Amino acid sequence: MTMQDSAVKEAVRTPVVNGPPAFQAFAHVSMPCRDLDEGKLFYAKVLGGEMHVETPTFCSFRICGVDVGIGNVGCTFLEPSTEYPHFAFFCGPDELVQMKEWLARCGVPSSNFWTRSGVEALMFFRDPSGNMIELFCERGFKDADGLPRGPARGHGTAVDIDKLRYNTWKLP
Repeated sequence: MTMQDSAVKEAVRTPVVNGPPAFQAFAHVSMPCRDLDEGKLFYAKVLGGEMHVETPTFCSFRICGVDVGIGNVGCTFLEPSTEYPHFAFFCGPDELVQMKEWLARCGVPSSNFWTRSGVEALMFFRDPSGNMIELFCERGFKDADGLPRGPARGHGTAVDIDKLRYNTWKLP
């Protein structure tokens, strides 16, 4: 073994720990699913995800470059009034309005549009299993300053997430 090989081996074996490492990228989020067939339909047809992993108990969809997994084994479901955890996607103002209209056509309730500071616009909805999803429009939403205002946790002030639960939905 050369001196250089020995130095590389030593560096790999004993990393210097001065703080947390920098991660490479966000990998995925996995959510509980009450019915895998229903979840596959929702994530593919309502959210436009592309399925790239499928097993008898788990599926993963690529949505906006993020892997969103759904599984029906080893799950804990959210209580009805729970806002956290949730996952969010950035979108433009036109897409925010379009998604609200699309969800309505699919029979999926969504929250009103709301804001924290009068610049951004947000909207919540749930998947069929009750997992909370947020759409976040950073800028450009017309009259964002006139939207209901709420803190980072908007439930109970700007939105009523209790109204977002549903049992049935449909594809138009």
